[in-house]
Amino acid sequence: MKRVLKWIGIVVGGLLGLIILLVVGVYAVSASRLNKSYEVTAVFTLHVPHDPESIAAGEKLFAIYCESCHGANLAGDLFSDDPAFGQIYSANLTAGENGIGRSYSDEEIARAIWYGVKPDGSPTVGMPYEFHQAIHIGDMEKLIAYIRSAPPVNTDYPRPSYGPMLRVMHTTKIFPLVTVENVDTSQPPLAPISPEETLAYGQYLAAFCAACHMPDFAGNEMFGSPNITPAAIGAWTEAEFLRAMTEGVRPDGTLLNPEEMPWESFGRYTDEELRALWAYMQTVAPVAQE
Repeated sequence: MKRVLKWIGIVVGGLLGLIILLVVGVYAVSASRLNKSYEVTAVFTLHVPHDPESIAAGEKLFAIYCESCHGANLAGDLFSDDPAFGQIYSANLTAGENGIGRSYSDEEIARAIWYGVKPDGSPTVGMPYEFHQAIHIGDMEKLIAYIRSAPPVNTDYPRPSYGPMLRVMHTTKIFPLVTVENVDTSQPPLAPISPEETLAYGQYLAAFCAACHMPDFAGNEMFGSPNITPAAIGAWTEAEFLRAMTEGVRPDGTLLNPEEMPWESFGRYTDEELRALWAYMQTVAPVAQE
């Protein structure tokens, strides 16, 4: 009996030791990647406009792509407050105290969005990497124009703390926490794409759908995003797609949850833009439902 207890103790002790080693390894690897310095070698020149039309276009882009995390006032918000994932606030984008609009140049804001690199070389954390380099230079200029126009808001958020679950997801690349690891910092930004180039413009807009629906648009159960390839919504009509995007109503009459599918934001696209998106989605490879 004593021998059995001894071996049980050895096994349990070994398992505990292995768990401790894994935890230490995860923290060491994640800390190394979070503290690494990066350099952007891509060359670009911005001409940020200041006219009301450009600022209004930038406001629409912000509402669609940025507002859900950074807030309607651009001052950031609590993104996570969970022991497993950590306490994380999204950045204040305004020119208020502790806002990046106070200290970042136009080019530095663009680098942070496109490439996930801050002026000091440290990485941005948690921003969907599909958004980086997916915004063409004309839209980036309008987006920055709107950010510059926002009233300053003072904030004093604590430094982010990353919990064990988020570190594990980051280390195993289940969740791409460090954006710059997934982009090419030497790749120059995209040239402007005209809405008149229907399929090309639809593909441009669809790049932002991939953040939740995955690059193949087959969805992701972990994030609760459905399959939106022709295998899943091929029976929809263009009119039904436009209604879902602008009114949040599926063809069967059920409602889309705006917290899961922010149709109220994407509904700010024009009908021309939504038709281009629909046209492109008809060309993607169908992925059968499981």
